[in-house]
This record gives sequence, structure tokens and C-alpha cells, in this order.
Amino acid sequence: MIEVVGIKFANDDKIYYYNPCKFQLEKGEKCLVEVLDGVKEGEVVLSNFYIEPDKIYAPLRRVIQYVSDKKELFEQKKNRMERKAWEFCAKRIQARNLPMRLIHVEYTEDLKKVIFYFVAEKRVDFRELLKDLVKTLRVKIELRQVSRREYAKKIGGVGICGRICCCKNHLKSFTPITIKMAKMQGMPLNPSKISGICGRLLCCLAYEQYEKPVEPIYQIPEEVSENIEEIFEETNDKETVQEADVDWGQE
Repeated sequence: MIEVVGIKFANDDKIYYYNPCKFQLEKGEKCLVEVLDGVKEGEVVLSNFYIEPDKIYAPLRRVIQYVSDKKELFEQKKNRMERKAWEFCAKRIQARNLPMRLIHVEYTEDLKKVIFYFVAEKRVDFRELLKDLVKTLRVKIELRQVSRREYAKKIGGVGICGRICCCKNHLKSFTPITIKMAKMQGMPLNPSKISGICGRLLCCLAYEQYEKPVEPIYQIPEEVSENIEEIFEETNDKETVQEADVDWGQE
């Protein structure tokens, strides 16, 4: 058994397992942890517990330290730098007329790298934009293109059902969605009916999957049986059904 804690990051609902390194962490506490890009702040959602080694799929990274009051001041500085980087990058994208939309900017905890997230319909040649960013910001730059689904997850919205989009509300990862799922559920193959705000197939199509087309539980015949008895009572020029005995032909 291995001792781990569950960490969740801002704008990401997925829970990641980390080695607590002798820290006794409680739910709701903030801490610094190792990530692929360096160091990042996360929130504890699962306090220290033990888990089987075969249930850990990725290399188990470490918790580095608690977040102190000084860290709060550092976060304010980091947020200001991210806003300035956003404004500069957005201006350069417009000046170079690039077919891309900037959606998020994030500095690493050591402030040695900044990641720009953007969405675009196709691959974008951003080499000149990258030169502008490196020349001005003087740090390592990464431009990361995200999918339409990830874009919708970041900004959120309301689906055609009238509820908050599943990707923003509770989905932690995306599963492949195919048109076959809609056919099996007998849904109309109208793009406006089976597509989300991202323009892709609805994530909820994966909630119900069948090996063959669905058949209604009750088959209502085209013509109702003649075994119907109705007693009408006329009251104030209105007819009210008091009793109805209908034989639908079910066993």
C-alpha cells in the first residue's frame, strides 16, 4: 500500500494522486506540488490515505510544501503578470491577423515559463508571434492549442437541455462520441439537436449506450380497441370524463 493525497488544480476538476512526503494534509488546504512544467499550486480534496500500487497509472510526484501567507502575495504578483502577458499576446495576434483565439495564460510557479492556451479551426503558423513573445517577456514560451471541447470546458455555458454543460459541471475527462450512439438511441440526426455549444456531438450521448436500437416499452396500437365505456356529465356546457375503461390490447 502507498500513502497518497488527492490534489485538484484550478480550472481542472480531475483529481491527481501525489506523494505527501510526510506532510499530513487536510481537505481544503493549499500546497505546492511537482508538475510536468515545474511547480504548481493545488488544493487538497482527499486527505492522506493508502491505495494499491496497481491503481496508480502515472509516476507519483511529490508535494513540496504548504502555501504560506507570502504565497498569497506571490499569487497576486503572478496574476498581474498573466494579465499583462494576455494583453500583449492578444494585441500581437490581432496585429498579425492570426486565425486563433487566446483563451488562457498561465505562468509556472518559478516564473520561468508562460503557457498560452488558444483555440483555432486548424493548425496555425505562430512562429513570428512566438518571436514577439520571447523578445518582450524574456521567459520560456509555450503556445498550446486546445480542442473545442476543452475550450467549452474552460468558459462553460448552458446546453440545449437548459442545464450547465456537463464538461463544465462534472465531467473530469472526455470520452469518444460517435453518431452511432445517437442512432441507437433513436434521436433525430439533426446537428442542432445532437451538438453542444462546442459544435461537437453532445457528451451526454455516451451516458446511454445500446447494442441494438431501442424499442419502446409500450406499443400503442394505431386503432384503439372498441371496448371503451365513457360516461359524460354535462356541467356548465362542459363535458367531464367520469370513467373510462380502455383495453390497449396488452397481456
